[in-house]
Amino acid sequence: MVQKHDLIQLLTKEFATTQKVIRAFPEDKLDFSPHERSQTAGRLMSTFVFENYLLAAYILGEKVERERFQNYKPTTLEQVLSDFINENKRILAAIEKMPDEELMNKEVNFANHTFTADRFILMMLFDQIHHRGQLSVYVRMAGGKVPSIYGPSADDPTTNF
Repeated sequence: MVQKHDLIQLLTKEFATTQKVIRAFPEDKLDFSPHERSQTAGRLMSTFVFENYLLAAYILGEKVERERFQNYKPTTLEQVLSDFINENKRILAAIEKMPDEELMNKEVNFANHTFTADRFILMMLFDQIHHRGQLSVYVRMAGGKVPSIYGPSADDPTTNF
């Protein structure tokens, strides 16, 4: 089991890092895609919001319609950033209120796998980190400056530990 305090601390840090990468993306290039088989940057960023919808559905028991994601097409960087931040706050507040036993014992069935709630939250976070790595490459290719993520980048010599 992942202790709730540690889980919240990790989510808070990683959500903030993802926000930093979103902010680094050039505002006028949401339609950028590095390859015809790749998603656009706007669609890739939408994944961060959708993963929070999945957490709300599977952890909090909220009804989330698939169409909500399929039709979610932010037109500005500020819109996707605002939606991501608002969903993060909501998810973190809900996890904070969950009893430790529920995080450890609640079963989540997703994509033909069964997870405990804490492990499902981590799996969604790891997927966010994976997509954030993709977005950091898009940032560079679209002409933005890649921020420090886990350490300095060529564009941002500050550290983020």
